[in-house]
Amino acid sequence: MISTGACILTEQTAEKLNMLIAEISPSSVTLLTDENTAKYCLPLLENDITGFNRIIIPAGEQNKNLEGAAQIWKGLTDFQIDRKGLLVVLGGGVLGDMGGFCAATYKRGINFILIPTTLLAQVDASVGGKLGIDFEDFKNHIGVFQNPIATLIDSRFLKTLPKAELRSGFAEIIKHCIISDADMFAAICGKTLDEQSLS
Repeated sequence: MISTGACILTEQTAEKLNMLIAEISPSSVTLLTDENTAKYCLPLLENDITGFNRIIIPAGEQNKNLEGAAQIWKGLTDFQIDRKGLLVVLGGGVLGDMGGFCAATYKRGINFILIPTTLLAQVDASVGGKLGIDFEDFKNHIGVFQNPIATLIDSRFLKTLPKAELRSGFAEIIKHCIISDADMFAAICGKTLDEQSLS
């Protein structure tokens, strides 16, 4: 039995996801993506996952608000998802924050699984159960702490990212190393970004 909040490193994401679904045995599975992850990341999985409802929302921080959350809640409602449903969130930090928040609040909470697709989401946003949306001019102003059933980390998704996005995520790795791992900090300082092992 998997422990809630487990972080699983895998390159067999679809296989691991299907195993988790079989273990959880939800009444339904809904896959949440934004326009970008539907185009660039979903093709790595979709041949091996079937029978999912799908919700696709616009990409970007500007949509991480009550209106964006309402689109997700409406999708879940339209699919008649009950309290035993499962939401699978395939996306970066914005989608993970908002999708997890919507799962944690829909019908007082349904199970969800995060599949972060950016380096920043893999090393920070998907860790610690931090979920929320922006409100007016305040970032993450409305939210909850709730762990997913699991977080599946797959380095293959990093190949879909532009260099600037990788740089942004790697800055978070540097921060964590400075805080807690001097040896790792020394190791990464001796390599360029292209030379880093991100798998």
